[in-house]
Amino acid sequence: METERAAIGPFEVSGVRTGADPADRRHQEAFRVDGMLVQFGPGGPGDSTVRNWSLGPLGLMLLEVGNLSLTPDSTYTERFVYLAMIRSGGATIEANGQKHSLGADSMLLVDLDVPHIQHFDQHSDAIVLRIPRKVLADRGGFRERRLGLLTPDMAEPDVRAVCETVALIGRQSGHTSIELRRRQGEHLLDIFSVIIDDPYGLASRRSSSATLLRAKRFISQNIGNVDLSVRLVATAVGTSEAHLHRLFRADGHSLMRYVLCHRLELAAELLTRSSERRLHIKEIAYRCGFLNAAHFSRAFRQRFGVSPRVAATSGLKIERKFEDDPAN
Repeated sequence: METERAAIGPFEVSGVRTGADPADRRHQEAFRVDGMLVQFGPGGPGDSTVRNWSLGPLGLMLLEVGNLSLTPDSTYTERFVYLAMIRSGGATIEANGQKHSLGADSMLLVDLDVPHIQHFDQHSDAIVLRIPRKVLADRGGFRERRLGLLTPDMAEPDVRAVCETVALIGRQSGHTSIELRRRQGEHLLDIFSVIIDDPYGLASRRSSSATLLRAKRFISQNIGNVDLSVRLVATAVGTSEAHLHRLFRADGHSLMRYVLCHRLELAAELLTRSSERRLHIKEIAYRCGFLNAAHFSRAFRQRFGVSPRVAATSGLKIERKFEDDPAN
């Protein structure tokens, strides 16, 4: 996949997604980029640059703009959480009839169930990270109620480290390989918990929900480990195997059923993803934590109704059916 780039007068749009011709935007006053409606004010784009690329399921937008607004695309049914980092200049977030202003060297988490607009009225350098809410929920423990507008404390070392990590990835401008960008997205999801995990300090780390969250996160981080077991997870999160079994059963499934579900979903994503190099089925099996290709093929067919080879060549859409997953 090659980087797309098009000049629109002094305005430039670039990205790493295929299937859209940026030149078509040349005479448009507004256009869509990765689920966001981009609009310019009366003065036009001026000397502005917008770049966007994917990090696995995440979307990253790099902005060097002025006189611009971003609005989540209302035609999208999927819901997202946004992390806006203002490196210079400033921005204003409008939602529920209220305005929230951001200055340079600041960060804002946007998790709203109502429409909002991000305004950049002065020339600003910013990064906007878009995270599907379902991805956060699937990784475990993400609260159902919205967080609203949350301003992390930039004086906190952990928050500063998250900011610097996102900025470093932004400087790469999406020129790295698809596989590296996918892994960067997974890494960002892991450290994103610094921002979203219990930001108001209402829950104890010893609570059952926090233990379940840490277990699911450990599983996600170690999904390719063939030796992943209840004992290993229990040791990692500091609880007993019996208690861990109870937590997962209360969540609607056994721990190893949860592990297998996520292994198969990762395998389906790798099989059906278009990339520079198509992975061999045996390589995907090992990467997703299966003992061998035969075990992987049986489980995959039971889960999706087709063999991994058919899924890789047919381009079929894999739908998640967690309740139908086979037990390990």
